[in-house]
Amino acid sequence: MGPLVYYCRWRGAKVRLHGRDDAAVWGELVTQEEGRERVETFHFDLRTWELRLQAEGEATVLQLDELGVVVSGPATSF
Repeated sequence: MGPLVYYCRWRGAKVRLHGRDDAAVWGELVTQEEGRERVETFHFDLRTWELRLQAEGEATVLQLDELGVVVSGPATSF
């Protein structure tokens, strides 16, 4: 789960966990955007470090490295 924690730390996001099993964790990532709270649902694969984000109908898949840096997928700014 380390890469997800680092990813959130770099982006100033809070994690609201809704569930966990042997292969993944899921829930919501909360960031501040222009003074308002932005909530994205997420699913993080613990084996491949693939992070799937969804906000307002938009789905994004990011590949993280061990330090939570996006190594492939669209550039995401919060």
